[in-house]
Amino acid sequence: MYTIKQAAARSGVGESLLRAWERRYSVVSPSRTASGYRLYDDAAIARLRAMRALVDSGWTASQAAEAVLAGGAGLAIPDPAVEGAGRVAPIGEPLVQAAAAYDTVGIESALDELIGRGSYEAIVDERLLPAVAALGTAWADGRIDVASEHLASAAVQRRLAALFDIAGRPGTTHPVLVGLPPGCRHEIGTLAFAVALRRRGADVLYLGPDTPVASWVHAAVEGAAEVAVVGVPRRADVGPAREVAAALAAARPALVVAMGGPAAVPAANGVARVLPVRVTDAAAEVPRLIAPG
Repeated sequence: MYTIKQAAARSGVGESLLRAWERRYSVVSPSRTASGYRLYDDAAIARLRAMRALVDSGWTASQAAEAVLAGGAGLAIPDPAVEGAGRVAPIGEPLVQAAAAYDTVGIESALDELIGRGSYEAIVDERLLPAVAALGTAWADGRIDVASEHLASAAVQRRLAALFDIAGRPGTTHPVLVGLPPGCRHEIGTLAFAVALRRRGADVLYLGPDTPVASWVHAAVEGAAEVAVVGVPRRADVGPAREVAAALAAARPALVVAMGGPAAVPAANGVARVLPVRVTDAAAEVPRLIAPG
């Protein structure tokens, strides 16, 4: 077992960045000494090395974390010394630079460029969400601070909220509940999914972030929902999401409950399905969850 200082030296990831990756992406989950100090094992070091290599080769931190958590320690890591090997375009760089400068006009221009490159379905997984992930990476790397990250993220949320409003007409079918469990405020991915689902004709009741368990149940019962989708953006949200799923299943056994997001895993006793990570794929899967008739 290694202290955080030793883990940083062995993995090539600085202590502050290691803590940021742990907090934001849950790429490692260290044990603790009796005094509360972090301890990392060899598997954690391997995951950190894999994520560092992927990020250095051009992956966004969120993409790298997703790959590593899915078994990335055994990935064939691209060689950053080879020109273009595994490299992805810095899609979010204009957004990051505008956020760093607190340039609201620049932020809006960067979003115009991102969103104006095609249909929503064409850009959400390939451009918009990677750009949002680039904000998280820039924050973790110290290029932007919390306030500038919040400034840009709030602009993204406003755009998504506007797209949600024009995407469909409420009250046309039995609704699909979409939201986040109690304690979770990372809503951009879940809101992006709600937009995609509404564009497919679903009547979406978007409950938003940090929704208490009792409120989920009340919305499911009073809204006569057919499906409920609980967003799980971080591993820390798995437990609260499972509580929501269990409460919904107990209150309305006929309700189809699903979880979606980078950290989604099956709920206990199989009471919830798991949707694909990509927003467009997840939205396409929801209609298939509803039993005929």
